[in-house]
Formats: sequence, structure tokens, C-alpha cells
Amino acid sequence: MIEHEQREILGMVGDHWVNESCTAFFGVGETWATLYSIESRDEGKGHATELLKTAKSYYEGKGLKFGGSVALNNRMSKIYQRLEIKEYNDY
Repeated sequence: MIEHEQREILGMVGDHWVNESCTAFFGVGETWATLYSIESRDEGKGHATELLKTAKSYYEGKGLKFGGSVALNNRMSKIYQRLEIKEYNDY
């Protein structure tokens, strides 16, 4: 079961999502939602993919532009591509 709630992490308020062994933190503004971090303790089980698919649908359903910070590895890059998540890598 995927759950999410608003939390403050490192002084920033955002949305904390949990799915099985995976946790993610999203920054949310008036017009956007951005994945800042994601971690899975049980990689390869699809928990991150399922969480991101659900979060993308949730935020886009609210009319928000959805994307993610720079993918830090090839696995995350492939998930972004598969789910058509915009990667914000133009800093």
C-alpha cells in the first residue's frame, strides 16, 4: 500500500511517500512537484517504479508539472525514461 504525507525534512516542507521498502521525498509548489530523493532497501522489486508511477499520476491529476532531480545512476535514468518523467538536469 502506497502512503504519503507532508513532512519537514532538513528545514524544507514536502511530501514523503512510502511503498514497501521504498521512500521518496517530493518538493511541491503551486504549479509543480519534483522528486528530490528516493531510496529502496530492496532494489529490483519494482517498489520505486510503482511509487513513482503513482506519484506522477497523483500530481499530474492535480494539474501540477511533474519531474525529478538529476538521476544519479543508470537505473534511475531508465525509470525516468520508462515512466516519461522529466529530468531537471539543466542547472
